[in-house]
Amino acid sequence: MFNNLVNVHDASLLVEKIRQGRLRQIVSRFLIGKEKRLERSWNHVQYPLRHWWDIPEVMQRWNVLISGDKNVDYVSYFLHKYFSGRDSLTALSLGCGTGHREVKLARLGMFERIDAVDISKARIEHAREKSEDQGYDNVISYVVGDVYTVPLPSSSYDLVIVEQSLHHFSPLDRILNRIHACLSSSGCFIFNEYVGPARFQWTDKQLEVINDLLSRFPERYRRRWKSGTVKRKVHRRGRLSMTLWDPSEAIESHRILPFIREIFDVVEIKGYGGTVLHPLFSDIAQNFLLKDGETQHLLRMCFRVEDRLLSSGELPSDFVVGICRRREGGDARAAAM
Repeated sequence: MFNNLVNVHDASLLVEKIRQGRLRQIVSRFLIGKEKRLERSWNHVQYPLRHWWDIPEVMQRWNVLISGDKNVDYVSYFLHKYFSGRDSLTALSLGCGTGHREVKLARLGMFERIDAVDISKARIEHAREKSEDQGYDNVISYVVGDVYTVPLPSSSYDLVIVEQSLHHFSPLDRILNRIHACLSSSGCFIFNEYVGPARFQWTDKQLEVINDLLSRFPERYRRRWKSGTVKRKVHRRGRLSMTLWDPSEAIESHRILPFIREIFDVVEIKGYGGTVLHPLFSDIAQNFLLKDGETQHLLRMCFRVEDRLLSSGELPSDFVVGICRRREGGDARAAAM
C-alpha cells in the first residue's frame, strides 16, 4: 500500500513488540519528535542475543568469506595486509557505540591516538569505563557528538573506521566527504556495512528463500526472543513503522557503495552475505547457540543456500567490508562542512 508505506503485517509486528515487553518504549516514540526518537534508539548498552551476529558459527563464516581464516576478522585482515610495519598511527572511529572496536585497536600497539565519536551519551560513558578498566584511556578519546558537526581536523588520520553506522547516516555523501577530508595522504578508510535495500525492503526473491528455510526449522528453533511466540514468516516492514521505530535505520543503505566508489579510491571490497541469514535469524538467533548435531545441521543448510545464491549471482551480498584510500585531487568539500 502506497509503495509499502504501511502494510497489514505492521500490526503483527507491533503486537510482537508488546509481547516482548516494549509497550512503554513504543508509546514514547509516538509522543516525541524525530531527534528524540533517534537518540533513544541508541541509548542502550546491553544487547540481547537475538541477531544473526550472535551465532558464533555465523561470525566464523564471515571471517572465512573475508580473510579465509575463521579466526581472523576483517580489521585484522586489512591491517595486516595494508598497515604492516607501521606504528604511531592516528585513528578515528565514527559511530563507535560501546567501544569494543577501539579497545581491540589499542591492544595492537600500532596506534598513538584513537578518537571515537558517538551520539549516545550512555554508550560513550560505557566505552570510557571499559577503556579505563583496561588501561587504554591514555590512547582512546571518546566524545559524545554528531558526526556531521564534531570537529574533524583536515588530513589528520591514518585510519578512519566505521562499523555498521554508515547505513544510519543521512545525508550520506556529506559524511563520506568529511571522512575523505580528514584522511592523511596515506590514510585508509575501513568500513563494515549493511548495503542492502533501504528501510529493509526485502526483495521477493529474498523473502521466498528466507521463508522456505524458516519453514524447515522445527518449531523450537522458531521461538522468538523473550515472547516465545513462533516466527512463521518474514515480511517486508512498512516504511512508516520503520521510520517511527528508528528514523535512521537503513535510511540510505543502497547508496553506500555508489557514493564510496565516487568519492574514494577503492582498494578492496568483500561481501559476507546476510541477504538471507540476517532476516532469517532475527529474533530467533538465541535458539542456534547450542553445539548439538541438529543445530549444526540447520546452520550448515542455511549457509549452503546463501552461499549458492551469492556465488550464482541470484542474490547480492547485503553486507560488505571494504578499504579505501584518499583520492588525490578528489572531493574534499567536507573540509568546509
